Amino acid sequence: MAIYLDNAATTLIDPAVLTAMLPYLTQLCGNPSSIHRYGCQAKSAVEKARKKIAQLLNIAPAELVFTSGGTEGNNMLLRGIVEAKQIKYVLTSELEHLSVRMPLVQLAKQGKLSVTYLPVDGKGTLAFDAIEKWLKRHSNALVSFMHVNHEIGNVTDIERIGLLCRQYGAYFHSDMVQGMYCFSHDFSALPIQLAVGSGHKIHAPKGIGFAYIEASLSVDPLIYGGSQELNRRGGTENVAYIVGLAQALEIAYRDRTKTVAYLLSIKQYMIALLKACLPNVIFNGHSSDLTRSNPALLSITLPGREDNDMLIHNLAIHGIAAAEGSACSSGSAIASPVIAALQGEHNQAIRFSFSKYTTHEEIAKTVEVLRHLAL
Repeated sequence: MAIYLDNAATTLIDPAVLTAMLPYLTQLCGNPSSIHRYGCQAKSAVEKARKKIAQLLNIAPAELVFTSGGTEGNNMLLRGIVEAKQIKYVLTSELEHLSVRMPLVQLAKQGKLSVTYLPVDGKGTLAFDAIEKWLKRHSNALVSFMHVNHEIGNVTDIERIGLLCRQYGAYFHSDMVQGMYCFSHDFSALPIQLAVGSGHKIHAPKGIGFAYIEASLSVDPLIYGGSQELNRRGGTENVAYIVGLAQALEIAYRDRTKTVAYLLSIKQYMIALLKACLPNVIFNGHSSDLTRSNPALLSITLPGREDNDMLIHNLAIHGIAAAEGSACSSGSAIASPVIAALQGEHNQAIRFSFSKYTTHEEIAKTVEVLRHLAL
């Protein structure tokens, strides 16, 4: 029995998304920059998708840039805003995705800015009073905190942070990749200037995403070589994947209430089984708190074990796909900074992440295998 519980890394493509994409993978082959009929068909598909996503997010279509995914989007926005606005001070945390932390590290090494990492408590909670104190001391600054953590599932009150940034004149960027599946966003009501989303977390293909840039800002491109995307990203648009992204986001928003209710039932079931079978289990961050975490993610640690690093491999041998943390750092010898920031040391975490296709039977089987491995 093959069980897939690594949806925070990537999700299965929804059949309806694939159906929407197929014409642009088979017959409608035009380049959106071409002026003939085939090019016009492709251009129309791209702009219809842009308009659909903009309507869902309640933004202007011109505020949307299509990218290859969250990593490119974060690099583009962070490097772009630092260059465009000559940012010298950045506030972020050790809990952020590598695609946020690494560009900032590189910019700091180049002497372009100073990065401050906000401390977190043992649950990964941000201190809002510390954010405000930092903002009072730094002008023309950038703040970057993700909405939903990719490893422990913590949900951050980005509206509250955004209001603080607005009060003190700072720019606010948020990696919103993990939150697009279970949360709806009205970007016009959010005090946020820069954000990213990614298709493969919401049942669209890998290799497509978007960057949101508030209309009042102009961000330098990351990729040059063409006038596509209103001169903000060079390169031929990935028409089929853009169409798929729009379709996937539309489905996610349409089915949000039903999907979240189902995911919560899955998560509650797994929490109950784990507590019954493994009484020493530790739930990392707020992942077991249904009101403060992503309904689609549960992170655990089994304390006092010398072979914790083998549990994920042994689960895989039994046909169960889970993860330690971010897929982007898989294979790295560096311990997860997210878990280290919470525990003060590195203990193996296991991240289980769900989708609308996950079943209760799969959860029961997974917990039974984990119980057997932990004996």
